[in-house]
Amino acid sequence: MFRIPVNSKCCCNYFTNWRSYVLTECIMYISWRCPYEGQHSQGLIMTYAEQLQIVKDIPLKEGDTKVITCPFCGGQKKLAITKIDGRLMWNCYRASCEGKGIHTGKRDLQSAKNYLKGQVRKREAYVRPLPSITTSVENHKPALDYLASVNSWEAYQNGYIKVRYDPSEDRVLFYSGEGAVAKSLRSYGPKWMTLGSIPAGVHIGIGTTAVLVEDVPSACSVSRVSGLVGVALLGTNITKALNNSTKGYINRYLCLDKDAAIKAIVIKRQLGASLKVRFTNRDLKFLTVNQIMQLVKYRNEESMGL
Repeated sequence: MFRIPVNSKCCCNYFTNWRSYVLTECIMYISWRCPYEGQHSQGLIMTYAEQLQIVKDIPLKEGDTKVITCPFCGGQKKLAITKIDGRLMWNCYRASCEGKGIHTGKRDLQSAKNYLKGQVRKREAYVRPLPSITTSVENHKPALDYLASVNSWEAYQNGYIKVRYDPSEDRVLFYSGEGAVAKSLRSYGPKWMTLGSIPAGVHIGIGTTAVLVEDVPSACSVSRVSGLVGVALLGTNITKALNNSTKGYINRYLCLDKDAAIKAIVIKRQLGASLKVRFTNRDLKFLTVNQIMQLVKYRNEESMGL
């Protein structure tokens, strides 16, 4: 579900029916851009079926990918749409826009010919690009406040992870390798988003014991304990790269919410019997150093002041 922009000053008002507006202004004239982009204050809710009805009318040949003005938010060159093997995929790169979806339809004639010739392209997942312009989080107080609120400031200060601020989308970026995990500071739109490629999770800290957690702030929180490395899984899909990246640790713990028993079973099967599982009533990003140590039954003389 997402919103079509509507504003009293916007040219959208010339079209009383949203379908006429989208089809006339955004699809027939791909270069169109609303002059009041970013100033819309209201919106109309659209379903997946309504999204599909719009993107299916965008002219696209089999095997092609286009980046066009988004018909849903008005963002110029923000919507990527691809047609491969009869499959239609669309995605808006603007964080505040929820225009995205996948439709598996019937192969057209050209797609069928390619399939028979073995020329079908591999279906690739969307990779959202990293922003070209970022600033230091230290120049933006709300970003600093957020890091402090989830016990991530120390990891940034100690150089365990690179953190930047994206002013165009108002989000905090936690970098890892060729990608970053973005946390939106806005009250609307997706809260979290992965940009670029992070196949092996996000490893934060220095030590020989890995604590596998769901998100980056929790991994930052874990890294406050000397000898522990927080590893953000970023989902339940354990890739081969992620599995291999954790094999070098002497001990491995998986710490999840107490309601995530099924998820823990799935991950343990993927990572092996040596993985120790711990459950917590609170997110690790809100726990104190002592609480984290007690959770994993880890005793470090230096961090305990002994």
